[in-house]
Amino acid sequence: MEENIVVTGSTGVIGRRAVGELLAAGHRVTGVTRSARGRERLESLGAGAVEADVFAEASLRRAFDGADAVVNVLTHVPSPDRMAEPFAWEENDRLRGEASAVIARAARAAGVRRLVQESIAFVYADGGDAWLDEDAPVAGGGVATSALAAERNVHELFDRDTVVLRFGVFMGADSGSTLATLAAARGGASIAAGPPGAYRPTVWLDDAAAAIAGAVRVPAGTYNVVDAEPATNAEIDAALAAAAGVDALRPSTPQDGPLGRSLRVSNRRLRSVSDWAPRLRAGTEIWSRIA
Repeated sequence: MEENIVVTGSTGVIGRRAVGELLAAGHRVTGVTRSARGRERLESLGAGAVEADVFAEASLRRAFDGADAVVNVLTHVPSPDRMAEPFAWEENDRLRGEASAVIARAARAAGVRRLVQESIAFVYADGGDAWLDEDAPVAGGGVATSALAAERNVHELFDRDTVVLRFGVFMGADSGSTLATLAAARGGASIAAGPPGAYRPTVWLDDAAAAIAGAVRVPAGTYNVVDAEPATNAEIDAALAAAAGVDALRPSTPQDGPLGRSLRVSNRRLRSVSDWAPRLRAGTEIWSRIA
């Protein structure tokens, strides 16, 4: 069934892919933007465009008027070389903590039936070698704090169907963090924040976008969107070294917090309720494609 879907964060690396996947599924799609360049990009994809301020409820309510679903993929992830800086995540935290609340209230006021909220798989507590499903314990700290705030906002401020997608690290040829990671590897350095045996949840950008399109139809709930077989930091570094043409990577200084946790995250729930499945083991297979 064709639905009218509005996407916030529609011109980012994941947003524009999600717009394309939603259009391919037969939906009418409108992206929220505040720039002429963003409007041109959306129209080139075949989507509509609407100007709105994601921190202004009245503005968003007008943008959401008549929508069946709203998809919020607003994010601002710093490059790997800045992730440890104190203020590097400030804009991302504001988008997740503040804008998500405004979006939830505006969607409710506009009579939207479903709200899809982007989150991250790094909200889970360290699981060691154990598989982690959506009911596993969560832990705040660092980037996980604002992601969990965004999840609470959609559950508390939107009283209809909510879908939370907990993504692994986005991987792709036009992802700034992916390219920076490869550049570091060419210099012989690893950017892995955790120990070699820690699992790092990742997902190919195209697979993530396909999951967003599927989220319009799945039962309300929380779903992990990650590789079917999460790779360890050691496996990822080995694949990186091979793609970069170096013997091995120098380990980075271990970090506390979510990015250093071992997270062997399962995507079984989403695969059980939809036809979605990752086509690529992004953690190890992406590097040779873009090197």
